[in-house]
Amino acid sequence: MKEQVEDRRSKQQMRNMQFSEDRFQLFDTIRTIVNDELDRRGVVKQEGNPHPENPPPEKTEHQPSEKTSPCRTLWKRIVSLFTFCLIE
Repeated sequence: MKEQVEDRRSKQQMRNMQFSEDRFQLFDTIRTIVNDELDRRGVVKQEGNPHPENPPPEKTEHQPSEKTSPCRTLWKRIVSLFTFCLIE
């Protein structure tokens, strides 16, 4: 009985592996087709920054304080909205 369950599981695993291999082969074929088309059109693959005139901002270790965190300001806005509605 246990062998039957393991055999069924291994058959399912084999089908899954075959499916995955087929997908990878399809992706490789698509990549080859796209690369051939780009070569035919003369498009050059750029390495590095595609927009050197507008570089991305440098990463900083700045963390927003608890007072200025977006959740805190949103909560303040919601509270002020309700208090404004109660006053009028």
